[in-house]
Amino acid sequence: MKNEKEHYDVFLSYSHKDMAWVKEFATTLKSCGVTTWFDDNNIKPGDNWQQSIEQALRESNTLVLVLSQSNVNSPWTFFELGAAVADKKRIIPVLAGDIDITQVPLLVRNFQMLRTQSPAEAGKRVAEVIAA
Repeated sequence: MKNEKEHYDVFLSYSHKDMAWVKEFATTLKSCGVTTWFDDNNIKPGDNWQQSIEQALRESNTLVLVLSQSNVNSPWTFFELGAAVADKKRIIPVLAGDIDITQVPLLVRNFQMLRTQSPAEAGKRVAEVIAA
């Protein structure tokens, strides 16, 4: 884990089962100039992954919660969401794939959600919100 503090516009919370979708989404965010913490890019061999996640959550302005059938009820999703709420972070839920809105935790339903099948389109829309 790095000692120096970094700053991220976005912390990506997602299921590894959705890796292909999230990689395209993260690439689009980066191409739009959004600094993004994405574990696949930011956790290196030998890092304490739990400490890395906690530090990145603290150093990010916005939690982008990519929800799918794979993680809608995941304990890690709830941990990351809870940390973001406690730190008063902006929360942007992105519904990737077909997910029934009633499956989305009530707390998340309080935030305007973005629903799209296209990771590139989602990335562009989120980047616009971050830039505004």
